[in-house]
This record gives sequence, C-alpha cells and structure tokens, in this order.
Amino acid sequence: MPVRYLLPLLLTGFLCGGDLAAVFHTYCSGCHTGTAKSVSGPLLDKFDTERIREDPEVWARAYRHLQAGTMPPVGAKRPDRATTDTALKAIEDAVASDSQPNVSGADVAKRLAKLLWNAEPDNALAEAAQGVNQAGIEAQVRRMLADDRANSFVAQFFLPWLGLDELTKKTPDPKHFPDYDVSLREALQKETVMLLLSQLREDRDPIDLWRSDYSFLNEQLAKHYGIEGVKGAEFHRVSLKGAPERAGLLGQGSVLMATSNPGDAAYGAYTSPASRGKWVLFRYLGVPTPYPFPGAGPMVPPEQPITPQTRTLPAQPCVGCHQNFFPLGYALENFDPLGHWRVADRFGAVDASGAFVDGTMMNGVQDLRLVLLARPNAFRTTITEALLIYIATGKTKVNGGTAATLFEARRILRDAPDFRWSTLIAQAVRR
Repeated sequence: MPVRYLLPLLLTGFLCGGDLAAVFHTYCSGCHTGTAKSVSGPLLDKFDTERIREDPEVWARAYRHLQAGTMPPVGAKRPDRATTDTALKAIEDAVASDSQPNVSGADVAKRLAKLLWNAEPDNALAEAAQGVNQAGIEAQVRRMLADDRANSFVAQFFLPWLGLDELTKKTPDPKHFPDYDVSLREALQKETVMLLLSQLREDRDPIDLWRSDYSFLNEQLAKHYGIEGVKGAEFHRVSLKGAPERAGLLGQGSVLMATSNPGDAAYGAYTSPASRGKWVLFRYLGVPTPYPFPGAGPMVPPEQPITPQTRTLPAQPCVGCHQNFFPLGYALENFDPLGHWRVADRFGAVDASGAFVDGTMMNGVQDLRLVLLARPNAFRTTITEALLIYIATGKTKVNGGTAATLFEARRILRDAPDFRWSTLIAQAVRR
C-alpha cells in the first residue's frame, strides 16, 4: 500500500494510543514553531502536546480550526477526516473535567425564564425545575418556546448574534436600489424571525437553520426573491423546493443585506467577499479570520465591483491569507447587497466560484451550503457556546468565546443524546 494511504491510518493509530504529537508534528509544526510568524506579523504559537492544560487558549484556537476544516491553510498537507476527528477527541480528553453541573433548581428556572422570556419564572417552571431533571427541563423549554413570550429570545439573542440588529442602520442608496423602502427591510427581518421561531418550536437540530427547505414570505418579499404564487401582505409558509438557492439562512435577504454596505457612498453598489466570508466564518464555523496585515486598508478602487478586483490582488501579502476565507464570500456573489438574485451586474457576469480551504471547489451558494453541512459539529459547537456566553453574561459575542466556553460546549454536545434545541438549551442553563 502506498505511503500516502498508510500515513493517515498510522496517525490514527498513534492518536488512539494517546500520541497526539504525531498529527501535530506531521501537519502543524512546520509553521507553528513558536518562532515563525504569519505573513501578517503575529507569532505562530507552538503546539506542545505535553502541556495542553497549561495552554488552553492556544489549544482552543487549534481545536476551532481543526473542527472547521480551516487549518492547515490552503496548499498545505492535510489530515483526513478520521485523523482530524481523533485528534479533536484527544484534545477534548486532555482538557476534560470531572466536575458535574451543580446549579440549583431555582437558578435553572431563573436562567431559563430570563433566556427565553426575559421574565421571571412562572409557577409551572418553578415547580418543574426543583428536581433539575433533564427531561423535565426539556419539556419546560418546549412549553416556553411555544409561548409568544419566546419572541424576546429571538429578538435579544438571535438577531444580535446574527448581526441583524444592524439592519436598521442600513440605508440603501436610492440611486442603486430605487425599489427599496423600509417595508422591504422589515419584511426581510420578519422572514428570519419567523423561520427562527418555527425551527425552535418544531424542536429541530440547529443545523436545519442552514438547510431549511421552507421559509415565510409575503407578496412583497416573494416578488423580491422572484418566487411566484404568494399574494397579499400576510406572511405564509412557502416551500423552497423550487428555489433551492434560498434554503436556510444563507438565502435570506436579511443576512445578505446585513453583510453588505448598500448605503456606503463609495462601495454601496457592491458586495464584499470579506464581509460575507467573515460572517460565515464566525457564525457557522466558529473561527476567527487571519490576523490583518499591518496597515492594511482598502486596496481596490470603489468605481468597480469589489469582488472581481479581490481576485487579482498580489500573492503577497494579500492572497496568502485571503484565499483561506474570501471564497466563502465569493460563493454568495449571486446575491446583490439586498439579497436579490442576479447572474450579472452592470459590469458583466457574476463569478461565484472558488475553493474551500481543503480544495473543495464551490460555484455558488448551494455548493457552499454542502461544504458547511459536511461540518455540522462546527455550527453545533458555535451556537452552543454562544448560548453559554449569553446565559452567563447577557451579551451576544461573536467569536468572543474562551477555551472554557468552547470545551464546555463540546462537553454538552458530547453528552447530549440528540441535538434538538430543547436538549441543548436545557443543558446550557444547567451549567
């Protein structure tokens, strides 16, 4: 058998035997020496597999990238999925804690009521929480999400976390978007709110947010999307099987508008692969962008679309970092700054092609969705960690987790019998 096929098997065997050093020596140590620097300047941490507990933040960063498939970088030798999964488990085992949740029933009730209703516990919740029983808490989560008061959970947690609280600050330039008005912006946000509530109340796997084959549209929004058969101002649940590009969050105009600057005087008519790529990195994959190059600023003139120009940036210092996340934004190029579908802009045909870090080719949003869905644990970890941070601080932090919150999220997911919203929320309020 050729060596290139034997190596992953050998490494997996070493890892199972506890030799985590093998995989990091093979795939990471060439750059992460503790003395080498990235092209943007920061020192690349050295991964010492004998001191994982002593350097949790370094290993948390490594874990995030490995889980997301965003490291090693473009062009570098990469471990296969089995080797990566075994390495991730080895890191988790190294930082594992034997401590058990020790939150009182009264505190569980208060946390849950604050999280889902932004209120004090009602009698049913207070009584059910006394036993701190997982099944009982899950039942309360389902009951509370079915209540209209759960709208506050979406408004205070999900909308800021997704960046949709910024929509009111967007003022599309009428010169470029003459059909835009505030009612369209409100419709875009309402679509996302209704999808979120539907997914929560149906107790779905959080991953379904990215692959949902239905949404909620009124006539105005359906017309904006080019979907026929929806009449009137009321919103209706609409199948997207005839419009697969609209499936899940990546096809929603609210997200696409929030990740653009349609009112920017210079760049307002165009999309930005940086903004959209970072949004996908943070909200789905849960990893930071590469460190910016010192003094980096806009390197493309505003008179032309940004995206085509980014494809011609110099190899150094730009492409070495940008190729690791810009293609996530390229894949969304068929959506204009307001989420309207396009195959061309006034400068020519849209190019939505690119490659993920591991070399997987993408051409458009449907390919991007498949690449992301192949890494479901990345998003499950991201959203569970976001919940933990919000419960503890009342703040929605994007890419603001610590090693403690990351590995606590992983512990919840590892112990969970399933990945329904009620399961994850009930576990999170007990931590």
